[in-house]
Order: sequence, then structure tokens, then C-alpha cells
Amino acid sequence: MRKDVISLFLRYSKSKLREHVTRITDGIVNEFLIEGTDKAVLFDTGLDIFNIKDFVSKLTDKELIVVNSHFHPDHSNGNHHFDTVYIGEADLPTFTTEDVYFRLVYDIMDATFEKYPESRKLQSLIDKLIMTKKGNTQYMPLKDGDEIDLGGKKLIVKNFPGHTPGSITLLDPALKFIYAGDASDMDIWMFTNPDCTLHEYAENGRRYFKEVEAMGYTKYRGAHVPITHNISFMRDYAHWLDRLTPEKALMKFNIPGARSQLCIAAALSRKHLLY
Repeated sequence: MRKDVISLFLRYSKSKLREHVTRITDGIVNEFLIEGTDKAVLFDTGLDIFNIKDFVSKLTDKELIVVNSHFHPDHSNGNHHFDTVYIGEADLPTFTTEDVYFRLVYDIMDATFEKYPESRKLQSLIDKLIMTKKGNTQYMPLKDGDEIDLGGKKLIVKNFPGHTPGSITLLDPALKFIYAGDASDMDIWMFTNPDCTLHEYAENGRRYFKEVEAMGYTKYRGAHVPITHNISFMRDYAHWLDRLTPEKALMKFNIPGARSQLCIAAALSRKHLLY
């Protein structure tokens, strides 16, 4: 029933970004199908509102390599449809309370329920939306610099920690183009990394920007808006992170294990920011 209701408002659609690159979206999250002559990469699996495996099977018959940009549920809820998923080494899930993501999410929920008791009525729905299913999927780690050979096209893994500890991007050296997930995106930003402060995240962004700019990269795509960013937006985004303060928060939580207070904030240019 939940999926039936949601599907009235959201549906999978596709658009060609260029030859052999398809953007897939359910209206909230962008996934990318990047094809070579022999294999294809599916970058992220979405919210699992629809069966992305069935959808992608109609777009390509090439051997599929599934990669998560990070382990947030809007990027990994469809993982259980696939036998193997590759993910940044620091985001490898164990599906226990020891996982950074699961531990932090439950800490946030506990703090929210304590502050807003009525919200506990939504717990079952929240669990379905924010807890990636384990299934029988095998998770394999990706490291910085790993290459994915698709036949006639090569993608390079580049770490961009901050948004999560194991956030990764995929570089296309032939096109000088980057697929960035949520590492540096305009619209929705959810920070679940208790080992990293905002300033450290911003420093990571500035360092990443300088490195990819020096390699000649000029454009990139994030996961939540339907536009291509100029590479300079990474630098601007990092500077903007440094200007966020708890005073702008709508809600504040002291989370066990986090080095700084987590807050839900809002700004005119970007909404629903959790830091």
C-alpha cells in the first residue's frame, strides 16, 4: 500500500545525458547508468520505491557492476535486488548497531522521540524508509584510485569523505566528468559522520576541488538535482559549509559519539541540511 500511494507522486524516468550515459530518477534521487562496450556501472540504487533492477534490465543487457556512492538509504535501498554491490571501504555495512550509519540514525531517532514524543507514531514508516535491507547482497570494498574497466571506458574511484566516512565519487577521465553522489550537491545534504566536523568536511572539499581541477575536470553531477555543476561549485560549497553555524538550526541534538552538535538547519539556497 505504501508503494502504491507513493507511486502516484513518484515514478522512474530516464534521460540521456550523453551517448552511453543515462540518468535514472524516481523524482528524488538520481542514479546513473554508465555503459562501456562490455560492461555497465549502475551508480546508486535509489529508495526502492520501484524495482530498479527490472528498470535497468530494459536499458542494457551488458554485465552490470553496481556501485554505491555511500550507504545512505536513498542511495542503497535497492541494493537487495543485486547479488553484489561495491561501496567505499569506510562505508562497508555490517548491518549491526556498530555501523556508523545505523548507530547514528538510531541515536538521532531516540533524541527526536524524546524531544517530540508524538513523532514516535511514525517509527515503523521511518524504519522502512531509512534502514537499507540486508538481503543476500555481498558488499565489496572500493579504495581510492581503483579503476573500473567497462571496455572502451574506464572509471576511477576517488574518495570524498565528509558526507559519510566512505563517500566516493567516480571520475570519467575521457570526458573529464565526475559523478559525485551527495559529496558536494546543491539540494539535499545529510551529514552522518561523527568522526568529522563541518570544518574538516570543508577542508576535504577544497582539497578535492584542487586535485580534480589540476587534472582537468570541469563538470560534475550530484544525486539530487537535475543539472550539471561547474567544478567550481565544489569550492563554493566547501566555503559555504564553513559558514554554517548552530544558530541557524531549527533543531539541535547532542548525539553520543559525535564530536560536534548535530543540527537540522535551513538556508535560502539549500534546504533540509543536517550537520
